[in-house]
Amino acid sequence: MTRFVQTSDWQIGMKGGGLGEAGPIVRETRIGSIRNVLKAAQDQNADFVLLCGDIFEHNMVSQEEVKKVIAIFNQYPDMPLYLLPGNHDILGADCVYNRAIFQQVNHLTILRTSDSVEVSGATLYPCTVFSKSATHDLTGTIPIVREVDGIHIGVAHGSLVGKSPIRNWEDTDLPIDPSCVGRTGIDYLALGHWHSYRTFDDVTGTVRIAYSGTHEQTNFDEDTAGQCLLVQIDKKGGAPKIELIKTGQLTWVSREFEMRDSSSLFELKSYFELIKGIDMVRLVLRGELPLESKDQLDNMLEFQTTLHKNFRVKSESLNITVPPQIGVPFAFEDPTLSQTEVHLKQLITKENDPRKKRIILEALIHLQRLAKEVEA
Repeated sequence: MTRFVQTSDWQIGMKGGGLGEAGPIVRETRIGSIRNVLKAAQDQNADFVLLCGDIFEHNMVSQEEVKKVIAIFNQYPDMPLYLLPGNHDILGADCVYNRAIFQQVNHLTILRTSDSVEVSGATLYPCTVFSKSATHDLTGTIPIVREVDGIHIGVAHGSLVGKSPIRNWEDTDLPIDPSCVGRTGIDYLALGHWHSYRTFDDVTGTVRIAYSGTHEQTNFDEDTAGQCLLVQIDKKGGAPKIELIKTGQLTWVSREFEMRDSSSLFELKSYFELIKGIDMVRLVLRGELPLESKDQLDNMLEFQTTLHKNFRVKSESLNITVPPQIGVPFAFEDPTLSQTEVHLKQLITKENDPRKKRIILEALIHLQRLAKEVEA
């Protein structure tokens, strides 16, 4: 019997530029969540941990971040670690794992070749990656072991051909032939590269191929991320038992919200009550909202930024409807401001481009809001 934890795609060193101010939070959280993976392995009495590639975002990752990862490794010195480099931390002259510091981690084995490796209760067959644009089946190096005693596990990093659930969802390079399990007779194929958890059956309907997904969700599109897998195989030919163990700390939610009129603000407020504890929020606003409700919406959205680690709103598709006569002119003390207000209102009535009209409207709203604050 063998019992191990499978993980991949930590991407330590990622910039997270698209996350704005939340980028540093996500980067540090991803490092901290490594501890959750290794603790899970310890708590579940795993024989070893299998790291299936892209542990680092690139080979030029800073030494400080490398040291943070190794410091966590060293907190679990009795847990054997077997690491297959992926297409980000790819093998080569500048590979991050060539650094001297890795040679001192005695319980870590870097899988640099396709040679088989004996582990507790099983044999590993690494499928090494030497090119980011490989077009050949990476599992071609796994020998036929159908008649060989013992439990046999393939380890690879790439895309399972014909299995991507969404077109262009993942890179189509680094191909992996899903028929390799039947061809070789291995008991299980542990994969990295896709950031969401996925499993696949062999020809008998038994799950023998799995992506663990990343240990900490990276963006809103990773639907089943933030865990590692506990895999147990009792005997040669036995069905692998796969258990998901939560390792991610951040929670994510994305929602498209259709605004119809001012009453939609009450629905939006109710939705905000439901997501109070969510860390990362993306909101897409569509539909229409009358101008007189714009201030209330802005205030609601501004308050939400104080409740989440990252709160992003896309409102380009929200149309702010403008009445024929836009309010009563504000009594500005400065004639220049009064003329500016009149000019902006004239521009709105003449402009047909929705994007430009929205910009003008925003300028008018800010002008009137400023006047009210000065008057108060």
